[in-house]
Amino acid sequence: MNQADLLQSVAKGFGKYKVMNVHVWFCIIGTLSCVSCQSQGAWLSMCNDFPVSAVNVSDERYLAHILTSEEKATILQLDANRPENAMCESFELPLLGNDVLWAGFVKAEITNDKQIALQGREINGHFLVSEIIPPETPSAVATIAISKYKPMAKARTAPITRASWFWSPASWLQNPQNIFDAQSTLSLTRIYITIPVKDGRVEHPEQLKEFIRLAHQRKLQVWAVLGDPNAVLDQERMRFAALAGAYQAFNTADGQQKIDGIQLDIEPYLLPGYSLNPSTWLQKQAKTVVATHQMAPSLAVDMVLPFWFDPLRGDGAALLAEVEPSIASITVMNYRTDPEQITEFSEKFFNWGEARGKDVYIALESLNVQVEDRRVYRQAESGELWRFDFKEKPVLLLFKQPMQNLSGDKAFRLLYTRPIDGSNTSFFRQPDELTKLLPILEKQFAAWSSFAGMSLHGFEKP
Repeated sequence: MNQADLLQSVAKGFGKYKVMNVHVWFCIIGTLSCVSCQSQGAWLSMCNDFPVSAVNVSDERYLAHILTSEEKATILQLDANRPENAMCESFELPLLGNDVLWAGFVKAEITNDKQIALQGREINGHFLVSEIIPPETPSAVATIAISKYKPMAKARTAPITRASWFWSPASWLQNPQNIFDAQSTLSLTRIYITIPVKDGRVEHPEQLKEFIRLAHQRKLQVWAVLGDPNAVLDQERMRFAALAGAYQAFNTADGQQKIDGIQLDIEPYLLPGYSLNPSTWLQKQAKTVVATHQMAPSLAVDMVLPFWFDPLRGDGAALLAEVEPSIASITVMNYRTDPEQITEFSEKFFNWGEARGKDVYIALESLNVQVEDRRVYRQAESGELWRFDFKEKPVLLLFKQPMQNLSGDKAFRLLYTRPIDGSNTSFFRQPDELTKLLPILEKQFAAWSSFAGMSLHGFEKP
C-alpha cells in the first residue's frame, strides 16, 4: 500500500501501510496531525486511558497517539486553552500553536545521542514525518544485525513460485485481463487478491468462481489476502478471523472452484505504541493468526513478515513457534534493491524454514516510492526540534523556526536536508534490473530447500 493509501486509511481509523523500515515507531500516526489548524493556542496536552474507539484523527487539536498493551490510547493534542478534562495533563508552550509543524511520541533511546534525522515531506507548508532515523545511523539497514548462514539442507527440488499482489477487488471483478497479462509478463503462478465479505459471506460469489476458473485454467493459484494492524486488537480479532470463515464457507459450497489459500498481512508494528512492548503485541498477533486458521482450517495460511524481523531469536522466534501449527509458509517483505542486502536479509528466514519444514517466499517492491526529504538535526542551545519528557513519555516537537529549548530538555538545530528517492527499497526506477535479477536470485536461493519463490509488489495497474 502506498503513502496515499496510508493517509486515507488512517483517516478512517488506524490504517495499513507497507513499512520499509522498523524505525517508523510511534511517529506514523503523528504525521497525520492537524498541525495545519489555525489555533493560536499553545497548550500541549496529553490525555490518557481513552478507549481505542475514542481516537479521532479529525479533531483539529489532534497531534499523535500511542496505544498501550492494555489497548488504551494516550493522545497528544494542542489546545488554545488549558483543557478541563481530568484525563489530560497540560502545560503551556512559550510559542503560538501555529508554530508547531509536527509532534509525536518516540522511544527514549532514539534521542539519547546528539543527532536525529526526520524523514518525510512537506504538505501545505507542514512537514509530515514518515520515519525517524536513529542517532548516528545513516540508514535503517545499518541497524540490522546480520548473521551469515549457510544452507542447512538439500537444494530446492519442488517448483518455484512467482507471485504478485492485486489489492483492488476491481482487478479481478472488472479487469481480470490485466491480471492475466501480468501473469504472462512476470511468469506468475500465484496471485494474492482482496475478496470482499459482507454479512459473513463472500460478495460476488459467481464472479469469483468464474475468475478462479479462468485463473486455474492458466495454472494460476488464487489466494485471498487479509491485512489490518488492528486485527491484533482484542475487540477486532474475531471480526478479522470471520473473514477467513467466509472464505472457508465459499470453498465448501457447491462448485469446483476454490480459493487456494489465505495470506495474512497484519503488520502490528504499524500500531502506534508497538515499540513500547513488542512482545505483547506479537503475542496478540499470534492469537489472531491462530484464530484465523481455526476459522478456515482447510485453507493454507501464509504470514507476511518484514525483513528486519528475527525468526531465530527472541520475540520473533516466540511468535513463529506459537503460530507454526497454523501456517504453511511465510513471505518476507525484503524491500531492498541491492542484491547483497536482499541475500543477507533472506538467509535467516531460509534457515528457519529449513529447521521447521516451512516454505519461505521473498518479496520485492516495485511500487513508486514518493521522494521524501531527510532532515538531519544536531543538538544545540536552540533549534527547530525539541525533545522532552511529558509525564515520562518522550515527545518530539518540530517548529517552523528555531526556539530556545525547554528547561532541562534538548533542542536540535537543522544541519542539512537531502532527498530520499526510494531507489534503495523499490525497483520502480529500475524495472529492467528487477527483470534481470529475478532469475539470478531464484537460482541462488534454490540452494535452500525452504525457498519457495518470489513475490512481487507494485505491479497492479490502477
